[in-house]
Amino acid sequence: MKSKLKLLITIFTLFLLLFSSLCFATDSNDGIMPISEVDFEQKTNIKDSDLYVDNEITDIKNTINGNVFASVDTLNIDPIDNGGIIEGNLFAAAKNVNIKSNVTYSDTEKDDIGNPAISIDKACTISGNVFVSANKLVIEPGCKIYGDLYVCANEVELSQSAIIYGNVFIASNKLTINCEIGGSLYVTARTFDMQYFGFISRDLHLSAETATLNGYIYRNSFIEAKNITTNDKFINQKDFNVTDANNLTFSGEVKENANINAKNITLKNKNNDKDLICKINGNLSYSSKQEIQIPEGVVSKDAVTYSKYVPSESSLSNIWDFVLELITTLVCIYLIYFLISKFAPNYLSKISDISGMNLLKYLGIGFGLLILIPIVAILLFLSHVGSILGIILLFIYILLMIVTKPIFVISIATLAKEKLSIKMNTYLYILVITVLLSLISLTPYIGTILSLLISFTGFGIVIKNLITRKI
Repeated sequence: MKSKLKLLITIFTLFLLLFSSLCFATDSNDGIMPISEVDFEQKTNIKDSDLYVDNEITDIKNTINGNVFASVDTLNIDPIDNGGIIEGNLFAAAKNVNIKSNVTYSDTEKDDIGNPAISIDKACTISGNVFVSANKLVIEPGCKIYGDLYVCANEVELSQSAIIYGNVFIASNKLTINCEIGGSLYVTARTFDMQYFGFISRDLHLSAETATLNGYIYRNSFIEAKNITTNDKFINQKDFNVTDANNLTFSGEVKENANINAKNITLKNKNNDKDLICKINGNLSYSSKQEIQIPEGVVSKDAVTYSKYVPSESSLSNIWDFVLELITTLVCIYLIYFLISKFAPNYLSKISDISGMNLLKYLGIGFGLLILIPIVAILLFLSHVGSILGIILLFIYILLMIVTKPIFVISIATLAKEKLSIKMNTYLYILVITVLLSLISLTPYIGTILSLLISFTGFGIVIKNLITRKI
């Protein structure tokens, strides 16, 4: 059971790890606000003693010097007796996941917004990355995650004084964030609520139906939502970008520029005759159904640009196009799989010989050759002697590019059929993996990264297994 559970989770999380590596490599460290603990050092004490749990209700109250793989109904990580410590990564598939702390609420002291002040006695810490698929995830006050957080859940609660030192990727129905994030936050949610103590050290990338912001973003925000409300305690240190919205009600402060594309815009500087903070220190460039009345003092510079509102084309706006593309992709993959299994069965067994290290090697080979081959082909084409050879090389390159995604999907599907006990034929595995990858590709930013990684890795698989039998 342990090996099957580990393999299943590894297949679906490997590319999330690759996403984070690529994001960090291209994400500048300029202009990052340090979070609470200035003496923070990345945890590296990850040992090999992993824990596998599959009970209905599991409480982890001690120190785990390794990774935790959990497939349970309810998972509680509890800091009782100085435990609740995971020195590796956490992989959890559960109905409810609770990363807990011992908190007391003051009867006399109040915090900045008038709520009872909290005192944290003990809290959980996780040294690595956290991967959660659940109905509900709660991270209580004071808990710390020293890596990245990846979540797919119906409801997510990230509490006050909790800290995630890395990037956060969340797909959720309802997300409440009141914690500190040391990296960027990438969110797709129906309801997004960023409360007063919510703090993002880098950027916010948000796609939502309803978004409420009342926290602090130290760099830029990129938001697409039907209804957006920012409260007067909201602060965006750099640029505030709304790519598309039906309704935007803005209070708070943008330290640099605001670029807004919304059908209806309200700049709210008063509430029941009470003055509210409503200020844009840089330029305001906005598109709306009609020009708006800008209250005095909201834009400090005399730089306001207006244009007519044009709805942006949402990635989910045309479901039929998505379905048609999915069907076309499946037919292509099925055809290639049929041809390989019929005429080159040995090649099929070779491309399914995959491990984590192999995938990294395939990624490197594919990345290098995808850049190198066009350069060589162009140089040959420009020379009088090798022009025909250059055209042939480009033709082969285009042909290989067409089969990279199908080969990648076939490799994963064949491996899954061999290693997992789930009774499905390869065609059904291909269907599940293709649909999963297609849905992930719709996610802003992550979808683009996924497509690139599949292209690089698939190209590497094709080339390496055409040349040699083994890596």
